[in-house]
Amino acid sequence: MKKSYLLILFFIICIIGKAYAEKVPVGICKTNCRANEGVICLERKPCEPINNALEEAARDCRTGGPGMYENVTKLTFLDIFSQVLRIDRELPGTISQLSDKQRYELESRLLAGKGINMFVGTNPEDPLTRKELTTTLKSVSIEDDLGFSAGLSNQTFNLNNEKLVVYDPVLYVDEGKGFELWQRKENFSQSLGKEKHYVAKIDDCNNARIVFGDNQKGKIPAVGSKLKAEYKILGRQDDTVTKCEIAMLLSNPAIVKSLKDEYNPSRPLTKENFADLLIRTMRLQKKLPSNYTNLTPEKIYLLQTELLSKNGINIFTGSHSTDMITKEELARVLYKYPVVEILGASTGKGNQRFELDNAGFAIYDLHTYVNEGARDEEWDKKNNFIESSSLSKDYAIKLDSGNYASVYFGDGKQGKIPAPNSSIKVSYRLHSPLTLLTEDDIMCVFWKLTPPVPEAYEPPPGPPEFPPPTDGFEEPASHI
Repeated sequence: MKKSYLLILFFIICIIGKAYAEKVPVGICKTNCRANEGVICLERKPCEPINNALEEAARDCRTGGPGMYENVTKLTFLDIFSQVLRIDRELPGTISQLSDKQRYELESRLLAGKGINMFVGTNPEDPLTRKELTTTLKSVSIEDDLGFSAGLSNQTFNLNNEKLVVYDPVLYVDEGKGFELWQRKENFSQSLGKEKHYVAKIDDCNNARIVFGDNQKGKIPAVGSKLKAEYKILGRQDDTVTKCEIAMLLSNPAIVKSLKDEYNPSRPLTKENFADLLIRTMRLQKKLPSNYTNLTPEKIYLLQTELLSKNGINIFTGSHSTDMITKEELARVLYKYPVVEILGASTGKGNQRFELDNAGFAIYDLHTYVNEGARDEEWDKKNNFIESSSLSKDYAIKLDSGNYASVYFGDGKQGKIPAPNSSIKVSYRLHSPLTLLTEDDIMCVFWKLTPPVPEAYEPPPGPPEFPPPTDGFEEPASHI
């Protein structure tokens, strides 16, 4: 293949800025050079459940298990990949009752509908081949946000390509007038001070880096300039595709975003899409005219807007169907539906954790109740258990890297342990994801909220404006 079309750049043997973080904040996901596969940071986005197959692969990699050198099977790859693309939503609710072969057949057919058809009719226990992986990746262009220029000489920025060989790279710099393509050079020996050139290098840790000049040989990007790289992934040179390679590939946020955008893009959360989602969630379709599906989108939106207004939701009044939903508007709708959730039963052991089903949304007005046999009793929220005694009915709340909240109890010395079989219940209000907005960001939340049936529905009076958070988090859209 001609060099101008396929430029193999980098072979990386260290994970760049990643670490395994099953239930920890993103900030500690850091690691330096490692001689082996290293560790992997797993993050979840709003409405994204735990990817158990990916976690197992990452754990195997982390502990130096066979995932470091054995072939990954087609079944394991499809289990991970299907959930990364979020086509798992199209699987039946009885998926857990299916055999591996039945699940594989379903996943392969769903992927075929996205244009990935090489798995249909194949044996799920066969190893994933390099050709199959590269065929899946070849049409995907990775967009990698490198950060901002500090305006200093000889700046370097790591690419985030996870030990994988990349090709067709391009680099863009936005100095305030939009992104502009800069030219790659082997070195700066022939570059002038104002020429928009960069060099790709491998450092002593085998990290691939973008290097800029010093204004004498090669221009320094202006202070605050945005930097982004785009490239495609070939994979590794090895014929064997291991679990560790798949785990690193499919835990890379830049790669995952590009894969979703290519194969299963989310619809933007416009007023039109949100109104339709609310109508279906609130079971109001039967109050629309019987032939409404034959009307134009504009007329359907007008009918839906009028119907939602009659049911107390006025955020659509006077808006255009293509307008985007704001976080404030979403918060006003969510305020009407406080969540009451049974988290489970106490095992009677210390340091128990119960995850809330808040789907990555910021929450506030949180209350936690423990029923030790007589009635639901509200316990006290604390930042930690340092000042708690063995009898203190306290709990703490922590967020993981995907902004899923968990309720933690004490160990019997600092903080009381709920009695065995005690039910743990919470109530809270949802604000919104910290980053917005696509239809995927809110769909799972609205599917789990169950408002009253339409005939009995009466809009609550509520305050005229969205109230500030109380009894919970100080800032509704911030970390705990």
